[in-house]
Amino acid sequence: MNGKITAWINIIFQFGVLALVVATPFLFWNITSEFYEIPKLIFFLLATVVLLILWATRWVVEGKVTLTRTPLDLPLLLLLIVFIISTFFAAARPIAIFGNLPRIHGGLATFAVYIISYFVLVSNLKTVNIVGHIVKISLFSGVVLSILSFLSYAGINYLTLPFTAGLNFTPTGSTFTTTALLTLLLPFPLIAILQGTGNEILGGMEYLTEGGGAKFKTILNKIALTAILVLFAAAIALTGSVATFVAAVAVYALALFATSPNLIQKNLPYIITPVVVAVLLALVSFVPLAGSKNILYNQAQNFPRELQLPFDTSWKISVSAFRDAPFWGTGPASYLFDFTAYKPAEFNNSKVWNVRFDTAFNEYLQVLATLGATGFIALLFLTAVFVSAAFKALSSPRGSLGLSLAISGLTFFVLLAVHSSTAPLWIMGIIILVSFMVVHKELTKQVHIGTSPARPATPVGDGLYLHFDALPTVAALVILVASIFTLYHAGRLTLADYHHRQALGAVVTGRGLDAYNSLVKAESLNPEADLYRTDLAQTNFALANAIAVSKGPTEASPAGSLTDEDKQNIQTLLSQAINEGRIATTLSPNNPVNWEILGSIYRQISGVAQNALTFSLDSYGRAIQKDPLNPLLRLTVGGIYYSAKNLDMAIRFFSDAVNLKPDYANAYYNLAVALRDKGDLVSAASSAERTVSLLDPKSPDYEAASGLLANLKEQIASKTASEQTEAPAAKTSSALQGKNLPQVLDLPKPENVATPPAVKKQSQE
Repeated sequence: MNGKITAWINIIFQFGVLALVVATPFLFWNITSEFYEIPKLIFFLLATVVLLILWATRWVVEGKVTLTRTPLDLPLLLLLIVFIISTFFAAARPIAIFGNLPRIHGGLATFAVYIISYFVLVSNLKTVNIVGHIVKISLFSGVVLSILSFLSYAGINYLTLPFTAGLNFTPTGSTFTTTALLTLLLPFPLIAILQGTGNEILGGMEYLTEGGGAKFKTILNKIALTAILVLFAAAIALTGSVATFVAAVAVYALALFATSPNLIQKNLPYIITPVVVAVLLALVSFVPLAGSKNILYNQAQNFPRELQLPFDTSWKISVSAFRDAPFWGTGPASYLFDFTAYKPAEFNNSKVWNVRFDTAFNEYLQVLATLGATGFIALLFLTAVFVSAAFKALSSPRGSLGLSLAISGLTFFVLLAVHSSTAPLWIMGIIILVSFMVVHKELTKQVHIGTSPARPATPVGDGLYLHFDALPTVAALVILVASIFTLYHAGRLTLADYHHRQALGAVVTGRGLDAYNSLVKAESLNPEADLYRTDLAQTNFALANAIAVSKGPTEASPAGSLTDEDKQNIQTLLSQAINEGRIATTLSPNNPVNWEILGSIYRQISGVAQNALTFSLDSYGRAIQKDPLNPLLRLTVGGIYYSAKNLDMAIRFFSDAVNLKPDYANAYYNLAVALRDKGDLVSAASSAERTVSLLDPKSPDYEAASGLLANLKEQIASKTASEQTEAPAAKTSSALQGKNLPQVLDLPKPENVATPPAVKKQSQE
């Protein structure tokens, strides 16, 4: 009976792992805030919990706790311990645990699942046969993924959904993830061509190569594998990035390094064909051909490429974060806050100056900043241990499958070195590392704890038996309770995010009350999510503003039609908006976005709330403390001072924006207007001239700036004032800023206003 139960557990385990292999690239939905990584991680968590319970059930049935020890155990456990300690010291623990919503990859919870899944899988996958099935299904998934990428690249919306219509749509969630997964799969057909007959990969698919003798079947196998390589290489060439190009080159280099020259020469036509196809596609796509219509080039120019933080900027940020938090880092999933706090001034000269990055250039710099020296050493330890084991496998491989897994595992770490990670990349990376250990059994050792009375408590074979009769049952009960606890809270968090997604959909369709109700449900299920708080704050403000728009004073009705009930509703909604915004800043104090949203709400209710502008300046000042080199924040604060008729401070903050970004045309324009109003026409004209020089003559802003410059020159010549233009940074669209509205909130004047120091002008070298 026990044997049958164990057999069924083995079967379910195998199907569970194969389901993971299929779900990782393809599972997505539009019922959560993020469509791609969240569903994959939910499925991965469910699969891991189910397999963990099955593993515990096996312990009870067999009367012993069976573990498989591998060389990666210690570095993975060290990495998990560092995650836990770093989370304890993090400024925002909810974010450190669950990620910075809607991105949950990178938090303690996700990496705990990755590491636990490694131990579950490596202790229960026993045969090379199951690894072969994993590889075959992965390759089939890769072929389908490549074809889907081609369809999207050609502009074919094969799912006919609005969010799948982009040229860069892919079920994995990003083109980097797609091409990274394809790169991880490259070694399998490549090594099968170089060092095998193809049966290792196409075994069980004999219908593809029916007919003929063994030699003929080998040729057909290699042609089929070459076709798979061509598909992968074409997808990488068309939709990949420098990171995946480098990883693909590394795959070929490792494969050639592990293969004898005779085999390389013998199979050269097969392995060179994908390279030629990839190079030709890259040349045609990225090099314009004069005198001809190049569809691929035009498509490549229109293809939305994913942004990656430059290495030099990422290095400076990570080193600065390491300097201030050397041991345990700033906390998991906190790189966004490191970026805003430590980005160098020259970043404002780049094309992506207004983008806030939440990931580093690569995984190692990400870990250095967020987990400190201990996390960085743990990740390097993990890398070094696997690299050592893999290179031993390269020198004495256990068949083409073992060699392919070694190269694929090495490629996983290459990808971590050239790009920040994603959830699907880590999931597939864990599966590859597990498969490598299953094939290379000489690296592993079975440990048995809690043997049944019939078994001797002495070493047997290569396994160690320790006798604790009750241990399997106790351990299984602990795992069952922990699993139920985990699934309960994961379910609450998932349901909360579902309601948040419903709220976003309601906002798009103009159903403000439905959005409010959905956000209240989301917040009640996950009160620690600052994203839900800021969204609810903005929804409360939007509902209050909608009442003011429909019933507030207008030119036709100066008194408006606001009733006492309307005033009470506005007061309640605005009080809730402010309260939610403040809670968000408490939950995640280092997030400048939270302070910026709170400051924006205060600013837009200045017509109905006393001291609102003062609170707005304080909130924006705190945002600047968290993002000190952001010229947009300085421009906004300058606009608030301008609207409050404090021209000196307005000029100071507009100057700050200019000094932070010397090519910021909008800042120069606002500075010119403020200087003009101050009476300094010569300086105003100089700023206006700089504005004109920075703008495209074909843009609408160029006409406005040219008009301002001509007006200033006319004033200087005639020494008379003319029609005044208000600084654009002082304008907002809120109906709750009207001067004729009744005061519904009496905010106490803050004792101190956070005012950042002035920015010195950059030296022109």
